Amino acid sequence: MQHHVRRQRHWTLAAAALVVGAVAIVVATAGPGSRPSSSRSAGGDHTTTGRHHGTASTTTTSSTSTRSAKPPAAASAGPGSTTKAPESFRPDTVSTRGIYEFAGGNSGADAHNPDLAGTTLTFEWDRLEPAPGQFSWTAVNQAIAPWAAAGKRVILRVSTGGQATWGAAAADATPPWVYAQGVPAVHDDGSTLPVYWNPTYLADYDAFIAAYAARYDGDPAVSLIEMGIGDGGETLPDTQEGTTDHLAQWTAYGYSDAVWLATIEKIATTFREDFRRTPVVPLVDSSFYGPTQSEDYLALTSWFATKGFPMQYDGLTSTTTPHNSSWRETTTIVEQRGATSTSGDTLTGDCADATGPMDSKVILIYQSDIVDPANQADLNACATSVGS
Repeated sequence: MQHHVRRQRHWTLAAAALVVGAVAIVVATAGPGSRPSSSRSAGGDHTTTGRHHGTASTTTTSSTSTRSAKPPAAASAGPGSTTKAPESFRPDTVSTRGIYEFAGGNSGADAHNPDLAGTTLTFEWDRLEPAPGQFSWTAVNQAIAPWAAAGKRVILRVSTGGQATWGAAAADATPPWVYAQGVPAVHDDGSTLPVYWNPTYLADYDAFIAAYAARYDGDPAVSLIEMGIGDGGETLPDTQEGTTDHLAQWTAYGYSDAVWLATIEKIATTFREDFRRTPVVPLVDSSFYGPTQSEDYLALTSWFATKGFPMQYDGLTSTTTPHNSSWRETTTIVEQRGATSTSGDTLTGDCADATGPMDSKVILIYQSDIVDPANQADLNACATSVGS
């Protein structure tokens, strides 16, 4: 999926803390649904989960990949647990460094580029679980293969909603069978987005994340998991940021900044508890619509920082500066806001900000910038800078 070129975003952050624990009960009743067992063969491309009255069993129906088996989960929780452990997090150590290709359409064409550490691969939930409990990892494995063969690693992202301008698959990323159970949807300029805090949606997505982790947690070809939370996987419900019509739709289904904050925390917790070996990273963006959006944004970044999450900033430009101390402490990945051909920036300028004020280990650079012959010297210098 070709990702969109981001609109300019501005945040004005109030220097006030917000107690977030009190809102966590908003989605507490939408707890985990039936969970797949982690007892599967190594590398299964297709798995089926049977769900019976809240229980689940998983079997591998074919095994064509040569990937390593999933490592045992920690005793306290992890894939296969029927109840989640208490909210206990561990700081993630991100060992990977370098430039990763972004918006490359999941292609392996640039896998042998010596300036790249790897690539980002984006998939829609609908494609990976076309029927309840039936998972297909073939497309993911095929996309990983050329990069792994070249000795590179990948960053995986699964999205449950996106914009029609990114393609038909992104516009309808949540499986139809989820909506068929009564999960409401918001229709956003040709896209269908789920009401993320709906209990049925959360239960179904929870079960998917468990299967996803059982398949790729600890996979040596996967360096990071970008958590799929909201639109495009990011921490906002939709890219239109609450224009009148869209906000009215969200509000009709119970949107408030407190509800959305609690939903983000819940989904992030699910990813963190299921992925025990591979670091998970939230794609933090302008996230809220209400009058306290600045305070809520600060509360969100502070929560991620306190819990030890490495964070991804999705608006890198040549003039980027961290928004608050949480970003200074935990930013690990930065993604260009747009290719330099549209942003007016230079690759040298973007890289300087990524390795300077943002102090990042990983830079996501648009594929069009990577293949531009005019950028090759700058790309090499950037790769050397971020890799050192």
